Amino acid sequence: MKLHLKKIVCLAMAVLMIAGLAACGEKDPVSTDHTGKVLKVGIQPRMQVDDYDNNDLTLWYEEQLGIDIQFVPFALGASDWRAQVNAMIAAGERLPDIMWGFGWNENERYDYGRDGYIIDLTDLMLGDTAATVEWRERMEELFGEGRLETIMRNIASPDGKIYGFPTQAYSDEYNTNTQVFINKVWLDRLGLEIPTSYDELVEVLRAFKTQDPNQNGKADEIPAVGWISPSTTTTGGAYSDIPAWLLNNWEFVCDVRNWNVENGQLYSPYTTDAYREGLKAINALVDEGLLSDSTWTISSSNELCALWTPADDTAIVGMSAGHFPARVTQDSPVALEYVPLMPFNYAPMLTSFNVPNCNFFITEDCDDVQLAFDFLLLVASDEASYRATVGVEGVNWEWVEDDSPAGRGYMPTNYPTAPHHVTWHTNGGTMSMTTMETEHHVVRDPEDVWTNQVGDIFRAHELEYTKLAEERNPDEILDKIIFSPEESEELGARPAELLIYIKEARSKFCVGQTGFDPNNDADWENYLKTLDQMGMQEWLRLSQQAYTRMTNG
Repeated sequence: MKLHLKKIVCLAMAVLMIAGLAACGEKDPVSTDHTGKVLKVGIQPRMQVDDYDNNDLTLWYEEQLGIDIQFVPFALGASDWRAQVNAMIAAGERLPDIMWGFGWNENERYDYGRDGYIIDLTDLMLGDTAATVEWRERMEELFGEGRLETIMRNIASPDGKIYGFPTQAYSDEYNTNTQVFINKVWLDRLGLEIPTSYDELVEVLRAFKTQDPNQNGKADEIPAVGWISPSTTTTGGAYSDIPAWLLNNWEFVCDVRNWNVENGQLYSPYTTDAYREGLKAINALVDEGLLSDSTWTISSSNELCALWTPADDTAIVGMSAGHFPARVTQDSPVALEYVPLMPFNYAPMLTSFNVPNCNFFITEDCDDVQLAFDFLLLVASDEASYRATVGVEGVNWEWVEDDSPAGRGYMPTNYPTAPHHVTWHTNGGTMSMTTMETEHHVVRDPEDVWTNQVGDIFRAHELEYTKLAEERNPDEILDKIIFSPEESEELGARPAELLIYIKEARSKFCVGQTGFDPNNDADWENYLKTLDQMGMQEWLRLSQQAYTRMTNG
């Protein structure tokens, strides 16, 4: 529900506020000495944490800044804490200095900021205190040059102001789109190489179907199979979505992003001739029995797992897709027959480190804004990021050598079970880049041999896929669009409805359902017409309008 907040305050209070604002303009330069000060943090306590006041993380924050952190508890449920915040505002009660981890959406954030309850952080983020400069420098070290500009564009409200502090905790270890693996034992038996093009793949799948690569004398081989999870109807991005992986041979298709960009103009990948060519190719695979139509009927990941790594330890699947460590049967030797299969063209990522979360706010009622901001900067420091995620070095984790490209990483050694008082059970506000090429990665238990073997297969996929993504994907990828409340209201439910139809139509085109033959011009034109009738052009117009505002200021 769209909020448009109005303060309920008397005239005298308004006068006091105006006087206070005037006084702010006359204050001395801000101080970064916070010794003895109090910081009030509004938080939704997690049930996994039994004590926030005597919490290892809290005590460390307090020691670093010389302050006393006092917590103001809010309800955990989204509707409950929203009601609690609004009730406080309506009653004229002071909000805490910091609202910690409050998941206001972009329109809510804009409304609270526009109506004066949370403050614009732009000047603070561009400030020249030592802590702020160090924060920006570390940001560019982790994420590359121009990171601050990217963040500000992605979290700015329609009025151009920055009402929240970003969390930048990014990992590319679990961020590839569809993860595809091919049976190397079968390839070797048939004297075939790993395919490097779509045409080569088709020939390999034909061989898998007809030449008994599992050598059991049965025609039981499934050349390729995936799983279209029902949970990805609108969001896309399933690790096991082989059709999406195949489509990227023709068009950049990343289902967690709605639009592609070319020379500043948005366009839908789902309406292009290239997309249609991809649908034709997939339809042909299904018709020939090279891609199993059970890809669209499998009911659960467990069902896919049973096909991929059968209980009798005889492989029947040539090519499959999914989050590898979670989609193969524990201790199955069949899992070790597979190697990564890389995309032949584009390699979309599920998300991007260009999309920070923004759930941390400094309120207008904060008496010491610099203290509040310095606290957020501390939370985003390197050490704080470890402490918030895995606890205290030497107690809850330790550095160890690893056989991955990173050379070393951290291994949890004594991470507490709930309830505990080691962390706040959230990495909110932190800033870290977790990859297999930095020390910010979890080291595996060297005694767990099978898991490590499967992990090596998975890591090989992630490393090569990420490299391809950097080399082949479009120069500009639109991570998000920030609509104004008015634009959101005009859009209504159209985007969700359109995305559902797009994904449903894709499945129907792939299997050639009546009325959805990708080779039939009339069926394709009817698909495009239906999109327009559902509001595709209006969605594109408003998206272009918002994108232009975001990029041009």
